[in-house]
Amino acid sequence: MPTVSTTFSISRAFTLGLIVLLSMSSVWGQQDPSYLTAREGRIFKIFQFSHNQIPRIDGQVDDWSTVPTSYTYGTDELNDTEDGMGTDINPNDLDVEVTLGWVKGLNRIYFKYKAFDDYWDFGRFNNKGYQNDIFEIVVDGDLSGGPFIFNPMYDKEEMKWASTTPSYLENHFSFSGVHAQNYHIYTPPVNNAWSLVWGCQHWIAEFPQANYAYNYNFSPGDSGTLILEGWITPYDYAPYEGPKRAIESTLEENKIIGFSWSILDFDGSKREGHVNLAHNVQMVKDATYLCAFKLMPPESRGQNELKANWTFEVIDMNRGTVAFKDQSEGVIDKWHWDFGNGDTSQEQNPIYTFPQKGVHKVVTLTVEGAKGVSKKTRYWQVMLK
Repeated sequence: MPTVSTTFSISRAFTLGLIVLLSMSSVWGQQDPSYLTAREGRIFKIFQFSHNQIPRIDGQVDDWSTVPTSYTYGTDELNDTEDGMGTDINPNDLDVEVTLGWVKGLNRIYFKYKAFDDYWDFGRFNNKGYQNDIFEIVVDGDLSGGPFIFNPMYDKEEMKWASTTPSYLENHFSFSGVHAQNYHIYTPPVNNAWSLVWGCQHWIAEFPQANYAYNYNFSPGDSGTLILEGWITPYDYAPYEGPKRAIESTLEENKIIGFSWSILDFDGSKREGHVNLAHNVQMVKDATYLCAFKLMPPESRGQNELKANWTFEVIDMNRGTVAFKDQSEGVIDKWHWDFGNGDTSQEQNPIYTFPQKGVHKVVTLTVEGAKGVSKKTRYWQVMLK
């Protein structure tokens, strides 16, 4: 057994972690959902909230009423793959509903968890940290895939739960939870944090990286219904050091992410079930076993009247080159850009080099379709110094 050092080199762990992640990216980081083995390739849906209907995180879920029922996944979708119940889950014992949402422009996954349990087990001290009814969620925002708790490049036997060995420490601080994240959410929490993060980055469960609220009226051992709502931020890279060095997963319409959940149901001294959406308990530590979830466009897309919208990014300040991006809504047949100086473009997303620097006062996008015409002008916003 190697001698245990009293200090651990975080910078060394950071370097090791980057090497490991880069070496794995050629295999797993393909942005291809086909590696997700759960549910035979089925694609689940994440509802898109409009900017003026973002859920308020207060435990009151009336603001989820606009979400169609097709976005809610219940007990009938779950399978107990570890404790023997299989899909024969008695709703009089445990009955759950889970709904996911997102907001365009925010890298957040919103969730609503509604659960009835005939015996709510919580508030008991346990030094392992998990003998409490738990709603466990796992997210892989960039489909990096593969194991994300135990690095297969380390000696598993040497570091197996031996939390003071050098190999375990290097694995934990450089790899565990870095490219996909696992949250053990207590339902409900009493005298402890709301979520145990299975990884080295406790900060991902803290505001402003996450938020949560509960609504329940029962005591330990009672039956009843619990409401939990909140949001988390998925990360392509979530290091031990904190959010300043982290890389958020970019959420965009029609993107596929890896996601799943499990419920650990304790009834007194025994665990009664470990049910999960992926139908494979390996989802808790290996993103290959997560389900494919699609970030959906608005439900009314294609039915609304046209609404022009656009943004831009200066990609070469010296040359004066700007990339324009169409973000209009509705079915569009034609795009017309007016750069305010006599130059125009018919491309949907043009890259244009202004002949002069300075403040370009007026840039307008006009879109046309079967529903009509819409314009969006920005004043004094495209600036080239």
